[in-house]
Amino acid sequence: MSFEIKYNDQPTPHGMHTHTYYEMLYVLSGSAVMTVRNRDYECGPGSLIFLNPFDEHASRPLELPYKRYYLLMPVTQLNAFHNDVLLLSVFRYHGEQFPYVIQVGERKPRFDAYFSLLMDVQREGGSFADARMEALMTLILTDTHAMRPDLFIPANQLSFLPIQDILNELDASFCEPFSLQELADKYHVSTGCLSTHFRKAVGLSPMQYVTQSRMQRARLLLLGTELSITTIAEQCGYPDVSNFVRRFRLQFQQTPLQFRQKQQGRHP
Repeated sequence: MSFEIKYNDQPTPHGMHTHTYYEMLYVLSGSAVMTVRNRDYECGPGSLIFLNPFDEHASRPLELPYKRYYLLMPVTQLNAFHNDVLLLSVFRYHGEQFPYVIQVGERKPRFDAYFSLLMDVQREGGSFADARMEALMTLILTDTHAMRPDLFIPANQLSFLPIQDILNELDASFCEPFSLQELADKYHVSTGCLSTHFRKAVGLSPMQYVTQSRMQRARLLLLGTELSITTIAEQCGYPDVSNFVRRFRLQFQQTPLQFRQKQQGRHP
């Protein structure tokens, strides 16, 4: 399936972390404090939270039972899910003013039903399970847009720069050598202008976006393959393995080898 839907009612706190996928969290009952990019949000029944792979976040339950759904979407499936840049912008454009947590209010019974139906479809499976999940996902996003259109910013209105094109270019080439100057020259602007407009739309500088994309790619390779650390470093754009290890440790507070061994249930 393109998406995975999970239900959780355990009051487990989570320290600061990121994911290798897009996440939409919906609170059914109870409450928690969600910290996203160093800002605290209180989430209660009917709270809807949008996170992308670059949003560092943590959670701490407040009122129990804390029941919530998680809808997880692989990075590679985002563009495959929908051609509407407007709808997808709620996942991609997390600039400095993005609120992260919204309240569905009187529409809560409807959203409860959407997420319950998503669970049903996942359990049932079948030939059209993906199509049914995508239809429900579209209903969730269009209803969210009806409530809070300010969360959905068409790429061509973010600035005079084609931010969506730049994002797509970086997504396709982040493992290749990166030059901010060359990227700025391509769009006929200064490096400062490009960085300012990109950060306003995305919440990261172009270099930070490239670095975090490489780190997320490294996590996937460490978890899903038996490739050597040196090979993974090269495939993630780091011909110098020591530089790769240093960057990875800075991002995740452990070396790539420690990360792999911990995830496999072994201790370094």
